[in-house]
Amino acid sequence: MAHRRSARSAVGLLMTGACLALTGCNGIPPEPFVVARAASSTPQPPAPVTAEALRPAFDAFAGQHPGGLALAWAPVGEPERVQMLGQTRDLDAWSTIKVPIAVAAAANASNERAMIRVETHTRAAIRRSDNQAATALWRSLGAASAAQDKTEAVLRAGGDERTQAAEDATGRQRGFGRTVWLLEDSARFASMLPCLPDTEFVLADMEKIDPDQQWGIGALEASTRFKGGWGPSDHGYLARQLGIVDSASGQVAVAVAVQPEDGRHATAAATASASVTWLVGRLGPADSGVCAAAAPTAG
Repeated sequence: MAHRRSARSAVGLLMTGACLALTGCNGIPPEPFVVARAASSTPQPPAPVTAEALRPAFDAFAGQHPGGLALAWAPVGEPERVQMLGQTRDLDAWSTIKVPIAVAAAANASNERAMIRVETHTRAAIRRSDNQAATALWRSLGAASAAQDKTEAVLRAGGDERTQAAEDATGRQRGFGRTVWLLEDSARFASMLPCLPDTEFVLADMEKIDPDQQWGIGALEASTRFKGGWGPSDHGYLARQLGIVDSASGQVAVAVAVQPEDGRHATAAATASASVTWLVGRLGPADSGVCAAAAPTAG
């Protein structure tokens, strides 16, 4: 009898368990069986660095360098994404304008012999910042008005819609070095320079700047192509650069302008070097880009 009661009890327990699992046995359905889903482990792509996010740190950095200081940058191939921090009182292009002039001169060369002259003058104008060679490039474009138009055509192709070649801040015709070139516009142009046709020879010279001009962008450990300019502007000595910095994820165009309080070139060069290093060290993969033709296509 005890054995039968134990058997019946075991069966009852099994039936009760089955009843609860299926219906609750009292007309109330059981709680649904819920499996917790694991959180997605897919990493989110990094966001681009913004000027607003960098501004407090930049203001603190700029405070250590008395005078004017400005930085601008954009991913290569994306001039519309240009960003900027800081300012200088003057905006003279100085020798940075030699880059679009050289591109215009190459486009204007009518034959192989003329192109050889352009390449020779470009080598001196870009690598050594030779002013006589740059003047020869400018004059190869024709009269002053023609040289302006052809240089501006290159600037427009490079995403710069505003700059008027050889015009100073008052709109007067001046030497091409006094061209007012907003720093953000020079960064826009630099971001498109590798994407323009027939610029390889200019970029090659920008990679071989003379050692005594290897400051600013040239002080970076990364592979770079750049051009500097410097001179006595209306409100003090101004030094500036534009260039392209390589990274594992693409290239970023950078422009820097420094107007040191003490008016010394050595101070301007050192500040430019520190500033570019400061900026590039804060940029990430999302801040670099490639020319549209080089971008991968969907398979």
